[in-house]
Amino acid sequence: MHKALALSKATPCSLELFDDAVQRFVFFRANQIYSAGRVSGGQFSETTIREFILASAQMSFPRLNLYALDDKILHSTLILFQKKPTLQVLTSLLDLDELLDRMERQGASCVVSASRDNFLALLRYEKGIGSAMCHEETSPRPIERTFREDFLVKIYTITANEPLSISVYEDLLVSYTSDAKMIPATFSGDFEELFLSKPPVVALKFKGKEIDHWVFDKHELRIGRTPDNDIAIDNLAVSRLHAVLEEDRGSFYVRDCDSLNGTVVNGNKVGRAQLNDGDEISIGKHTIVFRRQGGQAVPAEETIQGMDQTMIIPAQANVHARGEEAAPAGAPEPREKTPKTTPRLVIKTEYGDRVIDLNADRIVIGKDIEADVPIDGMFVAREHVEIVREKNRIVLRHVGGLRKVTVGGKTVKEVELKSNDTIQIAKEAFVFEE
Repeated sequence: MHKALALSKATPCSLELFDDAVQRFVFFRANQIYSAGRVSGGQFSETTIREFILASAQMSFPRLNLYALDDKILHSTLILFQKKPTLQVLTSLLDLDELLDRMERQGASCVVSASRDNFLALLRYEKGIGSAMCHEETSPRPIERTFREDFLVKIYTITANEPLSISVYEDLLVSYTSDAKMIPATFSGDFEELFLSKPPVVALKFKGKEIDHWVFDKHELRIGRTPDNDIAIDNLAVSRLHAVLEEDRGSFYVRDCDSLNGTVVNGNKVGRAQLNDGDEISIGKHTIVFRRQGGQAVPAEETIQGMDQTMIIPAQANVHARGEEAAPAGAPEPREKTPKTTPRLVIKTEYGDRVIDLNADRIVIGKDIEADVPIDGMFVAREHVEIVREKNRIVLRHVGGLRKVTVGGKTVKEVELKSNDTIQIAKEAFVFEE
C-alpha cells in the first residue's frame, strides 16, 4: 500500500487483492486513498478501506496486482462500484451497435461496461464522443480505429461463445469512501493503525457527573432534545436537533444545527469546529466530552419527550452554570427555527464530482494542505478564496494570490453567491448550489 500511495503522486492506481473466491480493490489518487470495493460472482460493491485491510489477513493465499490508471479509467471504474446501472441486459438480447449509436446521437455522457465472471471491458462517452476504453488486453489504440471499434471487436469476439452482461451507467458522481482519512505527505506508518484504531468516545455530563457515553463508530451522531437523536438530552434549553458530531476523512467535528441557544466548544460559541482529545462541548447546561480512545458503547436510556418549544437562554446567562433549569415566568413560547437547506459546492474534476457542504461559517480554498478545499496551480495562494456566511448571504472573497477568480465568467474580488453560480480558479471549477 505504501508503494501504491507513492505511485499515486504521479498517476492514479489501484491495488488488487484476490483469491479464487473474491477480488478486492483499493484505489489511490494524489497521494490519498480514494475508495475501495469488491467483486464477487460478477457483482460490484463498494466497501470500506478498513474492510480491505481486514480481508488481507483473512483471504486464503491471496495474490496481489498493482495497476497504473489514468483519471478517466479510474473514474469509470469507481462508477461500477458506487453506482447502479440505468440499463442492464445480456448481449444476446441487445443490438450493441444500435445502443452505441443512440448514445452518440443523444450526446450522452456515460460509462458502458461488458462483463462476465472473468472478463470486464469499459467504454466511456463524454457528450457522445468515446473518450476512453479498457479491457483485459488494453494496448495503445491504432490510428485507424476508434475506442468504439476496439470495444466492439473485443465484445463480439468474446460473445461468440457466451453472452456478456451489458450495463450503462449515467450517474457519474463519485466520492471518497466513507472511512477515507487525510494521509499526510510524509506518512510512513502502519495502515492498520491508521484505519483499524479504536474509535473515539463521547461522554455526556451533567453537574460534573457522567450520565452516559457512546462509541463514535459511525459517520455522525445527532444531538437533540427528542428521543430520535443518537444523544438525547431531555432539557428545554436544547433544540429538537441541536448539533451533530461528524467524521470527515479521519477528523472529527461538531456542527451547530441553527439551534436557538447555540453550541459552545471550550467556552467559544461555534458554527462548526474541529475536535481534539479532551474538548468539551457545552449544550445548554450539559457537557459532552470528546475523547480519542477506545471504549464500549452504552445504549442511551429512553428519555421523556420535552415540550414542543425550546427555551431561550438569555444572552447574559452563563452556559456553564450549574443547577436546575426553569422557564422564565410569563415568558412567551419561542418558535423553533425552520431548518435551512445546506448550501454546497460541487467540485468539478476530471475524475468525478465531489460535494462539500458549506456548514462552517468560513470555507477556505487554496494551496495550503490544511485548506478546506485544497487546489494547485501557478500563482494560487495558500488561502486564495474564502466563502463566508454573512447573515442570510453566502459571500465569496478573493483574499490572496495572483490568479484571478471568476464567478459566472466575470472576474470578482467579492460577490454574493447565487444558486448555480460557476466559480473558476486556475483549472479548478466549482458550482455553488443552495
